[in-house]
Amino acid sequence: DRKERLYQLRELQERMEKLPGSKTDPSARMVFSEEEKLKISKDLVDLQIETNKMKEQYELENFELKNKILALENRVLEMELCSEKVSGERDALRERLHALESSRKELADEYIILKSNYLALGKELDHEVRQGALLSSTL
Repeated sequence: DRKERLYQLRELQERMEKLPGSKTDPSARMVFSEEEKLKISKDLVDLQIETNKMKEQYELENFELKNKILALENRVLEMELCSEKVSGERDALRERLHALESSRKELADEYIILKSNYLALGKELDHEVRQGALLSSTL
C-alpha cells in the first residue's frame, strides 16, 4: 500500500513538472505576472493614445470637409444669384431686341413708302418738266 502511494506521489510530481511554469517558484511567477500586467497596461495606454490621435485626425478632417462643403454651398448660391441676374438681363435684352426689330420694320416700311413717293414725285417732276419744255417750245 505504501509503494502504491509513493508511486502515485511520483506520478503526481511528474505531472506537475510537465505543467508550464511549474518548475519556477511562486514568487518568480508573481513577478512575471506583474510584469505581464504592466506590459499589458502599457500596451493599453499606447492603444488609447493612438485611438485619441485617430479621433483627433478624424475630427480635423471632418471639420475641414464640412468647411469645404459650406464654401461650395456658398459658391453654388452665388452662382445661382448670378444666373438669375444674367437671366433677368437676358430677358430685358430680348425685349429690347424685339422692340428694336419692330422699330426697324416700321422704319423699313416707312422707307419703302417714302422711296415710292420719291420715285412717283420724280416721275411727276419729269412729266412736268417735259410739259414745261413743250409749252415753252410752243410759245
